[in-house]
Amino acid sequence: MIKTHKRVGSNVNFLYPTHGKMNVLRRVCGVVLEKGVGPNGPYLTIQESNGKIRSMSTKKIVEKL
Repeated sequence: MIKTHKRVGSNVNFLYPTHGKMNVLRRVCGVVLEKGVGPNGPYLTIQESNGKIRSMSTKKIVEKL
């Protein structure tokens, strides 16, 4: 699990399950735009290097294998 103390504007590089639920991991590289706590727990909103903006649960993030 990635540390939620990542600051807005910091670069991140981690693995995340494909479609948020599968047992296949994909690499996510980008910049943190927002962080917060929702009804399902803490999350990070990230702008990936390809320009897409995604919101990801910190419970599912894998830093290293």
